Amino acid sequence: MEGLAMGAGAGPLACSMRGLASHAHAPAASAKGLLDWMSQAGARAVVLDATHPELRPRDLGRSARRDLASAIRRSELAWKGIDVFVPTAHLASCEHSDRALSAVIGAIELAGELAAFNIGEHAVVTFDLPDEPVDGVVREIVSAAERAGVLAACLRDGHAGLRRAVDLDALAEAGVDAVGAVTSATTAQVRWGGPRVERRVDLLAVTGAMAIRTEPCSAVLDLSKSMEPARTIDAAIVAWSKADPASGLGL
Repeated sequence: MEGLAMGAGAGPLACSMRGLASHAHAPAASAKGLLDWMSQAGARAVVLDATHPELRPRDLGRSARRDLASAIRRSELAWKGIDVFVPTAHLASCEHSDRALSAVIGAIELAGELAAFNIGEHAVVTFDLPDEPVDGVVREIVSAAERAGVLAACLRDGHAGLRRAVDLDALAEAGVDAVGAVTSATTAQVRWGGPRVERRVDLLAVTGAMAIRTEPCSAVLDLSKSMEPARTIDAAIVAWSKADPASGLGL
């Protein structure tokens, strides 16, 4: 298959902070607390949440951004990008699109600055879009990502100029084989909610597909829908390492 070759493994599964600041059962709420918890749990990589009260780009000055990079470095977690899941309806509404777009672009610019601190490689900024966003939204996001030197990935496929973030759980629920999506040249990230009996994701197929890619593609554990994040991250570490021994601990 053109553009693919055998690699050393699927790589680490980064743990996202998405939604954990307000999660009733998260072991921590502060950004530092979440970094410490993920590291202690055995994680090897992290994705920030731009909607976290302490991490909103508009509130972070230059000094705060340096401090954030230092905190990530001290945690010994590789930084893999930023999630910025603003309501998709806001990006379809002329009344709300300016503020929502500003949040997405702010996350992209923050990612570009953090990348300069050498705390991780191949940063991906992930978000979702409506089927019909306000005119100009996609164009501005694409331009911002090009300026910042980061990848902008959308859960919803089909927006020209954007990379794709593949939702493994959604594909499993729809009965769709994930391999084709994972190996697609437009895919920059795969996302997984962790092991669940009622939502079985074929991790062997997923990690195998990731291992033969030549272009970077990060894998993210999204705990935002988990009832018990601490138990989910533990189970995910075990499941990922079994599916992809080449990635070490798997997270």
